[in-house]
Amino acid sequence: MSTKAERHRRPRASWLPTMLVLWALVPGLASAAVFRSGEVVQVGPQEVIDEDLYAFGRTVNIQGTVHGDVIAAGEQVDISGTVEGDVMAAAARTHILSPVRGSLRAASSELTVSAPVGEDALLAAGRLQLTPKAQVGRDVYLTSGDARVMGPVQGELRASAGTLTLGAPVGRDVHAEVGTLRLAEGARIHGNLSYRSDRDAQLVSGATVSGKMERLTPEHAQGRGFLLGLYFWARSLIGLFALGLLLVLLFPNFARRATTVLRQQPLPSLGWGIALFVGIPIAAALVFMVGLLLGGWWLGLFILALYALALALCFPVVGMLLGQWLLERFHKTGAHLVVTLLVGLVLLTLAKLVPIVGGLVVLATVLFGLGALLLAIVGGRRIAVASA
Repeated sequence: MSTKAERHRRPRASWLPTMLVLWALVPGLASAAVFRSGEVVQVGPQEVIDEDLYAFGRTVNIQGTVHGDVIAAGEQVDISGTVEGDVMAAAARTHILSPVRGSLRAASSELTVSAPVGEDALLAAGRLQLTPKAQVGRDVYLTSGDARVMGPVQGELRASAGTLTLGAPVGRDVHAEVGTLRLAEGARIHGNLSYRSDRDAQLVSGATVSGKMERLTPEHAQGRGFLLGLYFWARSLIGLFALGLLLVLLFPNFARRATTVLRQQPLPSLGWGIALFVGIPIAAALVFMVGLLLGGWWLGLFILALYALALALCFPVVGMLLGQWLLERFHKTGAHLVVTLLVGLVLLTLAKLVPIVGGLVVLATVLFGLGALLLAIVGGRRIAVASA
């Protein structure tokens, strides 16, 4: 069950599938949870679940009360009961019809929120609607082709949308990157409005902006391009370095073996990497389809979860090898793994910024890294002993 501290955290800039992968991989979270799967997963109106609920099915219908978090995925997810914790949902159609005490994170083709959300809302949808009943207690972050925000937002609103229609109060600033911005009757922005668009916002009578209103055209935005690129580069570097640091501190021997394997067996690493890169998604899809017929389709999701983790680990592994190579060019041998990790990741993340070349660098990193991870697991100990 989520702790009080967890429910008051601010949402990270993360995507819903990544969050689902991480939650599936952490055994501690699964130890105090209720798992349900099938064609139709239903929590009846009188049912009370005291733990976190993991629900996976073609249709997920939650009418009762969940005192923990809800993690749901399917073709359609309907929540008309009360959720005391956070909600994370991924579906073709999602309807939130009753209060969510914590945060809401949802990705859907069609997403409708018609009930209060106690904390933050992180939303991604083709068509998104926050009805007047959808009061959000803190901030809203959304991306959508067509978004209608008709419920009040207590915090700030950040949006990326083809069309954004705002018809409700916003307690703080609004930042938007849109094709069309409409401020309908009832829109009252108590902070600043900053939006990037090729056209002016459409304001009806009664819509107000208390602070400064600023439109950034693509030409105006170019001046900020460098700083924005620097921000995304730094964020990528920090994230990969944190992941690599966990690998080095928790599994230092394995980190050394993987780097040694990649240095001593680059071609086998590449060959196995290509096989894994192509084969694992196919295997996961087959397991998923067979599971739909015989049961256990969620095993396909676990395979994809491990695959996603392996893809991310490729960058620290290749980064450590690059760091060793560069430091050896300057006669700095025997550097600590953390130092080689940082140096190598700086090189990799900078190379990713180069047009065309960046894509090739990422592909090569993944292919070599996957093979090195596999060889380090199945036969790396012999290499580590020989190297020592």
